[in-house]
Amino acid sequence: MRCQRPVLVSLLSALLAGSIARAQDTVQPPPSATLIGTVIDSGGAPLAGAEISVVGLDGLRTVTGDSGTFRLTGLPTGSVVFSVRRIGYEAATFTAQLRPGRTHRANFPLTMAAQRLRTVGISDTMNTHWLDQFEARRSSQRGTFLTRKDIEKRNARNGSDLVRTIPGIRVASRSNGSSEVSMTRAAGAQRCLPQMYVHGVPYSGTLDDFGVDDIEALEVYVGISEIPAELNRSMPTGVGVRRGMAAPCAVIVVWTRDPRKRP
Repeated sequence: MRCQRPVLVSLLSALLAGSIARAQDTVQPPPSATLIGTVIDSGGAPLAGAEISVVGLDGLRTVTGDSGTFRLTGLPTGSVVFSVRRIGYEAATFTAQLRPGRTHRANFPLTMAAQRLRTVGISDTMNTHWLDQFEARRSSQRGTFLTRKDIEKRNARNGSDLVRTIPGIRVASRSNGSSEVSMTRAAGAQRCLPQMYVHGVPYSGTLDDFGVDDIEALEVYVGISEIPAELNRSMPTGVGVRRGMAAPCAVIVVWTRDPRKRP
């Protein structure tokens, strides 16, 4: 019997080592965190199409929807740095302390970037005029065209008021007192924001960025069938459509006052 004790000890040691190894294999990683939030502008209005990503982790990113909200799951815990970007706004980073298994909420505010418009050359010859493109499209295209005389007759307070009565255009008031211009082609259809141009150059701001006295003419195209080919350009977007490149559903072209004339 004495010779069996070493064998029993060895057997018990092997069983114990196997149990420890199996216990180690079944240890679960700590639960991840979830972040639900809203990207807003300096006035508190939600921003659609903003991209939120985790700095240092390429796979963790998302884009805000129409209401400016987002949801990120599977986040690491501890101190996490988020990068927030949107066209027309200054990029920003935010640091959050995330706890395992918890759902956190946050608002990420962005500041609008200064818009630098391309310089437009003005010809003084008798054969050309700076509104030639406007006049050419007005004579041959579908859409709504407002000349300076039309604008003066409307007695509008701001740019949004000028387009308020155009069929298919909806002007809604925001909580910060500003107005949002959108397209509504059918009942129950998804809201669609028009693509803005200034003198034919894409512009990421709003129509209310321009005072009524500063606008010489307006072109408004509601629906794909009205948009001229030269203005039907695919733009990076995350607003109400899939992330990536998307053709505009409506277009507004702003022509500012002729600098050769006094307002």
